[in-house]
Amino acid sequence: MDKSLDDEYQVGQLVISKRGKDAGHRYVIVGFSGDKQKRRLALADALKFNIGRSKLKNPKHVEPSPHVMNEVVVCVRAGKNINRGELCRFLESVCMESKRKAGQ
Repeated sequence: MDKSLDDEYQVGQLVISKRGKDAGHRYVIVGFSGDKQKRRLALADALKFNIGRSKLKNPKHVEPSPHVMNEVVVCVRAGKNINRGELCRFLESVCMESKRKAGQ
């Protein structure tokens, strides 16, 4: 039995692309798209994609992370666009934290 996307992924969660030309790129989940047979994650990255123009990606092609940006959850629930500066700072801080842990 397949796990539901809601069990593994949530809005505001950081994911890292594992496949495609964007492999290694970090995104934040801003929603879900499609029916049960063909579910996709709606992703934002503060550079090219945002809530209004999100990137749709197969959940099998991303690696979930434990990091969640609560500001994204609030914006999505209110139907507002995400502040690109805040999203960019969040992605950079997570990247720096990962590099620090890898260097230990």
